This record gives sequence, C-alpha cells and structure tokens, in this order.
Amino acid sequence: TGSVALHPNSNTAKCLDVKGNVLANGTPVQIFDCNGTGAQKWVVSKGATKVQLSGTNFCLDGGSNPANGVGMKIWQCFDNLPAQQWFYTSDNRIVLRGQGLCLDLRNGDTVNMNRVQTWKCTNGNANQIWTE
Repeated sequence: TGSVALHPNSNTAKCLDVKGNVLANGTPVQIFDCNGTGAQKWVVSKGATKVQLSGTNFCLDGGSNPANGVGMKIWQCFDNLPAQQWFYTSDNRIVLRGQGLCLDLRNGDTVNMNRVQTWKCTNGNANQIWTE
C-alpha cells in the first residue's frame, strides 16, 4: 500500500507530522502545515492496522500506560505491541485497540507543533476525525 497524509477533520492544509522528521524512539507526533516531507507520509489501512511512517521502521505509539491526554510519539515498530495496535474505523477514527481511546487533536487546535494525544473516543468529536 502507498503512503498517505493524515489530516485532522478533513483540513487538508494540516498534517499528522513527526516533529523535526527525527527518526528516533520517543519523537513527538504533532500537527504541522502539510509540506510533503517524509515526516508526514504514513502507511495505514482501514481496519486493524499499524500507523507506520513510510519507508521507516517507526510506528505511531500510544505508550505503555494508555490514558486520556497521553502525548503520541513514534517508536520502533513491533508486531503485537498493544501500544501500536490501532483500528482505523469506517468513520475515520483511529482507535487504540481494546482501550476505547482515539487519536485526538488536543483542544481541536491546528496550530503548528500541537502534539496529538489519545482521548476517550466520543461520537461526534471532530477532534478525533482523521482523513487521508
């Protein structure tokens, strides 16, 4: 599968972005102006999925203590690691499997460098919509 940019709530000017394009365990994942760089190219599929940075072995990682307000990061990809097991729903939410937590745009704010987080999945919450 090819790579895609992930946009908050269909805002195609803004992209899910690896801060500074630093490919290292723990680098924050944030919102930034779309710029076509590798820091914004993700490999993801509908249904059960990893959210992997294209051409790398780094994945979106929800951390070892999933909860509301946990800042997202990249980490080396591992199969069967709960922190990297997501489900991309038909209504465009990216859910941490088994946790009831969604990838969430903190405060709905699309300002550059706003770190994305997990938050309890809530129907109709536009902060939890991610479109390709």
